[in-house]
Amino acid sequence: MKGFAKQKVPGGKLLAVKLDYSDVIEKIEILGDFFLHPEDLLQKIEKSLVGIHVDESEQAIAEKLKRVVETNSIELIGITPEAIAQTIKMAVKK
Repeated sequence: MKGFAKQKVPGGKLLAVKLDYSDVIEKIEILGDFFLHPEDLLQKIEKSLVGIHVDESEQAIAEKLKRVVETNSIELIGITPEAIAQTIKMAVKK
């Protein structure tokens, strides 16, 4: 199945998630007008989400994202791991 969701992050930027999934996320793209540094690590964030069960809680997904961000010293500007997790859950529900 395919999913898509977008939202304006409160006090932040536009965030969109496009994904292919079955019981797990098979492919994901994180899009929007946010920034991150270093920019090339967006793919690392996306790869870390492949294989996550779509029934995982928003909080569990956010915690995984936080670990990836901290481990790789990624600076998110205009979005948060929680906002990404929330948008993923919105995309799966539609």
